[in-house]
Amino acid sequence: MTTADITAALSSIRQETDLNAKSLLLAALVSELFRERGFEPVVVGGSAIEFYTDGAYMSGDTDICWANWTTPSEEQKEEIMRQIPGVRSHGGAKSWNIEGLWIDLLGDIDYLAEKDMVVLETQLGEVALIPVEDALVGRVYAARCYCSGYDEKDDDCAKKLMTAVLLGHVPIDWDEARKIAASPKFNCLAVFETVKAEVEAELAKSGF
Repeated sequence: MTTADITAALSSIRQETDLNAKSLLLAALVSELFRERGFEPVVVGGSAIEFYTDGAYMSGDTDICWANWTTPSEEQKEEIMRQIPGVRSHGGAKSWNIEGLWIDLLGDIDYLAEKDMVVLETQLGEVALIPVEDALVGRVYAARCYCSGYDEKDDDCAKKLMTAVLLGHVPIDWDEARKIAASPKFNCLAVFETVKAEVEAELAKSGF
């Protein structure tokens, strides 16, 4: 992308009033800049769930990992991100603020689903998301199993994604999700089924 292309993309991002759509456009711009250099960015964590749920859950930042074991160095991250006019960094080359939004550049992606990444098309390019099965199981685990505690924010996030899946807004392979939940990494199949049943009950009460 040329400087003019990046400036035009920033103008589109600046004009977007919906925060979720704005974050998605920014993720697309950053993703395209890294793809030009041979890297494969993938949005993970709560930010992936934000995009899956079309903003029903808002993460507050966008977390990007890297597929195919090709991770940019700190110097490469700095060089690529500095192409964006007005960008500000915090914490070295990890966290970046652009148009009031935060992008966190992390390490190699860690996922279990035997599926391709989900790709969202935007006017500024593609955004790849971690498979929904990993996103959902990972958030259930974080909410109810990690450190043997309970995290209300993660639980809300997990339930919002579970709701989107159960309503058919987000396609899912339930067998794959259950396999991931039963894996040694998470070992939370019973908890996963409990959360699913709770959301199904909530939807039934609401008439869905």
